[in-house]
Amino acid sequence: MNLGYKHSIILTLLLLAQMLMACNDNAKNTEIALVSDDAVSIGYGGGEELIKFICYDNWTISSDVSWITFGGPTEGSGNAIIKIHIEKNTSGGDRTGKLSITCGGNIKIIEIRQSIKTIDIEHKHPSILYTKEELLNIKQMVEGNSSASITTTYNNLMKRCNNALTYTATPYTGQDPTKFIEESYVPGSNSRDLALAYWFTGDKKYARKSIEIIEAWAKACKDISYVADAGSAMYLTRGMYPMVCAYDMLISENIMSDETKKNITDWFQVLYREGMISINLWEDNDYFNKQYYQNHLVAHSMGILMLGLVTDDDELVQFAIDSPANPRDVKELLSGCILMDGDTPCSREKAGSAPPVKGEIYDRYRHDTGPLKGLQYTHLTLTLLSTTARMCYNNGLDLFAYTAPTGENLRYCFEYYSDFYRSMDSCIKSGYYCGETERMTKAGDNPGMYEMGLRYYPDSEPIRQLINSGTFNRESSYMDLLGYTRLLSAEINE
Repeated sequence: MNLGYKHSIILTLLLLAQMLMACNDNAKNTEIALVSDDAVSIGYGGGEELIKFICYDNWTISSDVSWITFGGPTEGSGNAIIKIHIEKNTSGGDRTGKLSITCGGNIKIIEIRQSIKTIDIEHKHPSILYTKEELLNIKQMVEGNSSASITTTYNNLMKRCNNALTYTATPYTGQDPTKFIEESYVPGSNSRDLALAYWFTGDKKYARKSIEIIEAWAKACKDISYVADAGSAMYLTRGMYPMVCAYDMLISENIMSDETKKNITDWFQVLYREGMISINLWEDNDYFNKQYYQNHLVAHSMGILMLGLVTDDDELVQFAIDSPANPRDVKELLSGCILMDGDTPCSREKAGSAPPVKGEIYDRYRHDTGPLKGLQYTHLTLTLLSTTARMCYNNGLDLFAYTAPTGENLRYCFEYYSDFYRSMDSCIKSGYYCGETERMTKAGDNPGMYEMGLRYYPDSEPIRQLINSGTFNRESSYMDLLGYTRLLSAEINE
């Protein structure tokens, strides 16, 4: 991955080090101080890396393999930032190359470890939220009036879409990522819903309005760099997801010109840039007080994954799902975010708290730090993990059936937390979440999301009990991220 955005910080550090060494009476120091790690992991697609070191003498750098080359001088004097290029790995196996840095009589070795491609994706459009087959099935159900529940949901959708036809987009052009997500809720939801209306009716006025909204944001926001804080990529991913869904539903429908497609996909690239900044920001800051597996981190890889899928980029997909270069790829997140019996929870939980059990989610610590927001944030993490898994499922990779090497599976989470939303009682089970009942379902933790659990675990009794409990209205249940949730389980015969 390209870490060029750190250039200014690294150069400052190197210059300060050089000044300190120059002021030393024994300035002739041939030791090498690495600013880079002594081992670098990179995905199969290769790319560029920056090698940084401090050397107050003449130096040389060399590689022992042909697939690592240099983007500049391989010898010089003083401190250095060296750009290396790693070729795509088509060797059929993981491989390791070595860089040798000499400074005076001293040598430092840096290992470059490159993995192979392990994820094969079908790349279908649409597939980010719904597949073509799912959309046509819903359309057939509506036309045949074979499900009163689906027909009512469809009518609710069309009412929203007909109102959205008169909507005028006013994109947010500031740099605050928090403000970005707030301002993107309405246009994002409108664009996704309008794309659905096109599929269900065949009327291009809905598709044209959907694209009009997305392109307005793409043109207005294409050159914006957002304030790099702990939440930047998380807010951008969640804010842009509905528009990515809409574009994905319309990309193959002869609705857009090539220029419009380029305008939109160029803007979508912000998901990679901001995602990489956030991935490194969190890792470099010890996950902001040891929050090692929580919703922000899921959103980072989710954003890169949805960009890879909508632009048919296998390298981004691999990086997001399973890559040593990504410290929190999707497979690692499924293992780390889902807790099992006896697991060690986040260190920010209060001492003496009930220990986690199978199916709880790492973000439960927000009960203590929120405070009293454990169910809200575990719901958010489960939503993001499940949305990520749905994207993969729709492209031929079933992460709903995936069990991590340490036993974690998404089913456990749906089943554990469904009981809370069925009973509307936060004090059940271990009592850990006690005190949160008044907040339940009022801060984005919509039980309608469990329609996704029903879709992939239709034989689960706890999930079915919630769905059939009457504690929420299935036909009107709506989420900014996913739209009308009833449509997510349309494939399941009731």
